[in-house]
Amino acid sequence: MSGQTATGTPDGLLKRIISEKRQRLRKNVHILFLGLTAAEADPIITLLRGARLAPRGQQAQSAEEFNQALSERSWDLILSPQVEGQFGAKEAVQILHRLNKDIPIIQLVPKSDSQALLQGLKARMATVISLDEQELLLIQIRRQLEHLENRRRLRILEAELAESEKQSQQLADLSRLPIVYLTTDLITLYSNPAFAELFGLEESSGPQYEPLDKFTVLKDRDQLKTALQEALEEDCHGVKTELKARRVDGTNFQATFNIQHARYLNQTCLQVIISPDIKSNEESFENLDATTRLYDANFLVNALEKAAHRALVGGSDCSLLYIKFDNYSALQSELGASGCDIVLADVAELLQQKINKIHLCARLEEDVFAILFHDPSPDKAVKLADLLCHSIAQLKVDVTGSTVSTTCSIGICSINDNAPHYIELIDRARSAADAVLNDGQRGNGVQLFELEDDDHDDIDDSSIKMIIDALDHDKFRILFQPIVALASANGWGNYEVFLRLQENDGEEGLSPNVFLSTMDSSDISVRIDKWVIQHAFIRVADQLKNQQRSRLFINLTSAFYQDPDTLNWVADQLKEYRIPAEMIVFQASESDLSTSQVQAEQFRFGLKKLGCKFCIKHFGVSENRELLRNKLKPDLIKLDGSYIQDLSNSSDSDKAFAALIKDLKGSGIGSIAPLVEDTRLMGKLWKLGVDYIQGYYLQPPSEEMTYDFFE
Repeated sequence: MSGQTATGTPDGLLKRIISEKRQRLRKNVHILFLGLTAAEADPIITLLRGARLAPRGQQAQSAEEFNQALSERSWDLILSPQVEGQFGAKEAVQILHRLNKDIPIIQLVPKSDSQALLQGLKARMATVISLDEQELLLIQIRRQLEHLENRRRLRILEAELAESEKQSQQLADLSRLPIVYLTTDLITLYSNPAFAELFGLEESSGPQYEPLDKFTVLKDRDQLKTALQEALEEDCHGVKTELKARRVDGTNFQATFNIQHARYLNQTCLQVIISPDIKSNEESFENLDATTRLYDANFLVNALEKAAHRALVGGSDCSLLYIKFDNYSALQSELGASGCDIVLADVAELLQQKINKIHLCARLEEDVFAILFHDPSPDKAVKLADLLCHSIAQLKVDVTGSTVSTTCSIGICSINDNAPHYIELIDRARSAADAVLNDGQRGNGVQLFELEDDDHDDIDDSSIKMIIDALDHDKFRILFQPIVALASANGWGNYEVFLRLQENDGEEGLSPNVFLSTMDSSDISVRIDKWVIQHAFIRVADQLKNQQRSRLFINLTSAFYQDPDTLNWVADQLKEYRIPAEMIVFQASESDLSTSQVQAEQFRFGLKKLGCKFCIKHFGVSENRELLRNKLKPDLIKLDGSYIQDLSNSSDSDKAFAALIKDLKGSGIGSIAPLVEDTRLMGKLWKLGVDYIQGYYLQPPSEEMTYDFFE
């Protein structure tokens, strides 16, 4: 007996309970392995199994296999390296973005470091992990699965909430029982047509903003107010009260007021249902369009909503085809309404012939057909759309003895587990169809909707190529903004030089904050700085020829002053353009200087020998500000904009600000206040002893140096 394990014994029962608990904790995880061999994927599967997960993996080695896998089911995770010349993580990201699918990708690298992580996150990976760091890999897999589950649950809940609210609205509109929604302040938000009919109101006016107690007799109004207040109590599940209601013509009737909590227009409110009697409303109608005998718009919208809801759960992907006539207005002018109906009917018949009955065809708008295509493959949807587009263009319609033809633009929107609200699905398909008309081909085409990429900080190789092209073809331009002295101007003006990238004439240029903020190419940064310096020197030289003297503040990136050869290059440029060194002020950001203090000191020492001035901009944001000031001994300091904003919004910082300015003056350092936007702030800065001011109040950046400093 000692060797037996009977399930009826305490030992056996305990083991069974533990086993069942573990079984409940196991979670199925569907993983796609891209570019990984079985020998590489097996240890990961073993790792997950040991962590009470139930991994189900599939390998894909090409784009075709990856697309096929995506159409088969909803995946939870993608694990992939990035091997040069092979299909991998970056290519998978592009496909997922095109299809608008939400599947986290973990990129696997031989050795994990900050640079690999940075590049991976820029490429939209969920994270980057070394295969050797198994514990960290497991933590990240669990975390990504948790995040994905939360996103899916949120989308499902949002869809269910939208569906519930829509159904509530529809039920209220159709109900024969009078229904009113009140805010928590007892203001009327909505009343349905049955309410207007019961109380003798014009349906267009309704009782909005009228107190509900106006529709009861005078002696029952206090009773209604008491019932409404009781219903507002948190623990109250509903209140029912019998009252005598009053119509607008003065006649009265007995009614039951049922009051309970509800939601309307995304806010908590009270729902009041008034029951003078109970009548059924069992009206039936056919969901077909009379002209085309296709389903009507209401039927399609309801079916689309259900399809989007099913897709959120996974495994029920489909597509929406939005078919818009290219020349419907011309057809109306030529054929009239009855003639257009004939064309619509013939096109509808063509759709029914070409499309399997499993898919839903409907007339969505006057000149728009729609198809709910129940196939998970977007490529098949595109092929079907191409076929329909060609068939419609070939169709000849006989209208009262005349033969007419038409073409269509077809937009396609994928519906999957990352689908938005069903109304947005229609908007996406419509925008794709509109894009066909605006694509230079005047319609008669097909386009799959893709989300626009608005990640400005994702600077990839194409962005670097764009910058190199701008340098080679002189697409950059420089602007000048005056820096005005509040005391003596020393006989010359000061301008800060701004860089802009202008791809097309007439367009506003891009700021370097857009195209340089995340670029890690130091060579390109140095080339851009040299371009700015050279063109700024040309402008100074031209002014000197016209007996004008303007001191320029030129911004530098950290790559420029860390390059040991740039000082000699600056010296050569000063000599070539015959510019006095004191007319040039080089400025760099405090945060950049903090991370490269040794190189910054060497560069500052070289500038002193050349005779150029030096300015620290964005001063005051880092912990090293005083150390930097003491080491670099700048000629000028431009305060960070946050100081100026604080000074503008409050007087509490005046004393601290005044102490800072006094300290700078004691050290012989000039102070510059940026972001000056009004006269009041300018007066306050003058009283506090600031030396220079700069901002749009004086003048925005301009292509010319024409500010009158001495007016």
